[in-house]
Amino acid sequence: MEFNKNKIDFNEISLNIKRRYYKFIGIGSGRIVYDLENGYVVKVANNNKGIAQNKTEYKISLSDNTNLFAKILDVSENFKYLVMEKAIKIKDIFYVWKYFNVKNNKELYQVKELQNISSIYGLLLIDLRRPVNWGMLNGRPVIIDYGYTNEVRRRYYMHPLLRLLRK
Repeated sequence: MEFNKNKIDFNEISLNIKRRYYKFIGIGSGRIVYDLENGYVVKVANNNKGIAQNKTEYKISLSDNTNLFAKILDVSENFKYLVMEKAIKIKDIFYVWKYFNVKNNKELYQVKELQNISSIYGLLLIDLRRPVNWGMLNGRPVIIDYGYTNEVRRRYYMHPLLRLLRK
C-alpha cells in the first residue's frame, strides 16, 4: 500500500487487517501492531487503553523534535489506527546502552536526553529499560512504544482507589 502523505485510507487498512493481508508483529495490553510492508506499521487500538496510547504517541510525535522517537505519519480521527515508521526490532538493550555510551539501565536513566523527554512528556524512565520499546532506524535506536505515560498509567492501568490517592 502506497501512502499519499496527505491522506491515508484507514478503511482500506481496516479491511486489509480483516483479510489478514498484513503480517502480525506484536500485541500489548491495548494495541495490536501489523507491518504494512511499506516502511510503516499500524498500531490498532483494541480498547480504551490503546486509544489513549495512540492519542499520547500522536501528541508526542507532533511536538517532539529530538529524533528519539519513531515518527508518526498519521492517525485515524477516532485514534483507533496509528501509522508509524517501522523500526528494526531490538532484541537486547545492550544496543541502546552502546548508543548512549552507558553500561547498565541505572546509567541509562541518567542520560540527559532521556530525562528531558521523561520530564516533558511524562514518560516512565523505567519503561525504557525494555528492548521491546526500542527499535533501530537509520542505524540509531529510537523509541517505538511511547504511549504508556504517567497519565495513561494513572487513568487506565491503576486501580480506581489508587487513582484517588495519587491525585
